[in-house]
Amino acid sequence: MIARSTSAVRRGAAALLAIVLGLSAGALGCKSPGAPSDAGAAALSPVPAPAGLIAEAFLPTPDATWARARALIGGSAALLPSSAGALAASLLGLPITVASEIDGGVPVLGAAVEAADGARPRAALGIHVKDGGRFIDQLTRGEGARFRAKPDAATAIALLEPLQGASPVALGVLGNYLLVAETPGDLISMGPYVARTMPQAQVPKEDLAVEIPRAALEGPVLKAARSAWDKARGPDGAPRATAVPLGPMIESALAMLGDLERARLTLVLDEDAHLRASGTPKAGGGPASKASADLAVGDVKPLLDLPADSRVGILVRDRAATRAESVPRLVDALAGLVEGDLPAAERERVGAAIRAASDARGDWFAGGLRFDGAGPTAFVRAAVGDRAKLEASIQDLLGTAELPPFKAALQREGLRVSAGKAALPLLDGDVRRVRFERTAGASAPAGAGGAPARKGPQGGKGGPAAQGASLPPSSIELLYLVRDDGLFASVGNDPGAGLRSVVGALQGERLGEVPSMKTALAPLGSDIAFALVVEPLRLVASRLGQPGAGDSAPVVIAAGAASESAGSPAAFWARADVAAAAIRELARLGGAF
Repeated sequence: MIARSTSAVRRGAAALLAIVLGLSAGALGCKSPGAPSDAGAAALSPVPAPAGLIAEAFLPTPDATWARARALIGGSAALLPSSAGALAASLLGLPITVASEIDGGVPVLGAAVEAADGARPRAALGIHVKDGGRFIDQLTRGEGARFRAKPDAATAIALLEPLQGASPVALGVLGNYLLVAETPGDLISMGPYVARTMPQAQVPKEDLAVEIPRAALEGPVLKAARSAWDKARGPDGAPRATAVPLGPMIESALAMLGDLERARLTLVLDEDAHLRASGTPKAGGGPASKASADLAVGDVKPLLDLPADSRVGILVRDRAATRAESVPRLVDALAGLVEGDLPAAERERVGAAIRAASDARGDWFAGGLRFDGAGPTAFVRAAVGDRAKLEASIQDLLGTAELPPFKAALQREGLRVSAGKAALPLLDGDVRRVRFERTAGASAPAGAGGAPARKGPQGGKGGPAAQGASLPPSSIELLYLVRDDGLFASVGNDPGAGLRSVVGALQGERLGEVPSMKTALAPLGSDIAFALVVEPLRLVASRLGQPGAGDSAPVVIAAGAASESAGSPAAFWARADVAAAAIRELARLGGAF
């Protein structure tokens, strides 16, 4: 197990090295007053950026960052090399004797360019060595020589070719930088820029920093993002059923992505891991500027008001105008679920119902997920602007399920939808039920009558929840309640308990009273548009039929827009914070495979 765990951590270390190679970045700044001197490279004048530059990455303090990474990973990471130089030598297949020549106090630099053939970006990495000439001699001279040096006349790079076998990457030395790339061609095209120009850049303070310029954002980055979204869409361009709720949000995000002037990514390691991203809209009032001005932001309180036993929590804020603009896209997405074109009358009815619901609800909703011994239950609380109008619009939306095109679509899926009142004692208000049922012959796969039972964590059949987990239920109920203080809804294994839980949390045990969750969410501030918090260790324990087990190790993902300054539009930001315990468990589980 130790060997496998060490292998997993080694793969993680290699992934960290790959991140520096592959992340996209942008323009250079001035030379930092505190930048280290480099006698070998100083004599090499800067060169222009390579064609198609889309990335520059900086790892300012390799030794210190690697030490923090080892502490975060814990466990078998202690068996890995203690210095960044020894780690690099191991990963690159170099003799360990040269590890001391690698300078772990000087930034590792990386650059990426767009591939001419439209393939994935090409990248090169520069690792500072104490003396380039001595480093080459140690690899190419004496009885232990493993490489031969082959000078490239055009760039003065000493290409290092293995004397036996093949190297997994291309290696070369220019000045006092060991250059690493996938191919010799990449080394020659990008290496001079990495070793001669990038050392003049201002060194960032974070453990890893990347800047992405406009050309990359509106070109290859946007292209890759749109390609991924296209794969989630149906053959006619409409989103598949699972992507319908995300369709308008993703389309808006793609429009904003192509309208950013620059973006920045950073990683900071301390007791936990913190990933940050920010984007600055272009001037001119384009989609990104408009979105930043229209973005609804606020504090994290609705998320903190979810039930204390939530294993997942999500908060989304939006404005009425933004919701109104999304109505046509939502109608198009729903129309894509039916065969043929949705008739104009039906399209208008669906649009009117969505529009009315959008107008009547408030500017945020929060949802969560809890587990009991039998399975998961999801719940939602949303702000209410006009209670009577919202209640009527929900009824209109449910009524669209009876329209012939949607009814036929449900029948093809083997589903039937019904609605009515529900009796749920001890709750103030009119609770209503929506039931989704599988029609005859659709409740189990053809043949053996269902999938085999899922095995428990010890390889056996597990408890009752595990034995029935692989069989889809014959019906699912959604309960909802509209009051002046919110729209409450729940669906899943026990929607009645879920509805009581989300309503009762306003006066009872809330997520904000759980110390670890309060600490994890407190730094988000008051400019949040989206926030997601997950308890991965407790979530896994719940999935294994142990809902009360697992350590608290929150993972927080959030996004929003900082305030406008000096007439500039608000800058977008996003962040991910991962607790150390979650990182250690991920490393441990990785070693088991």
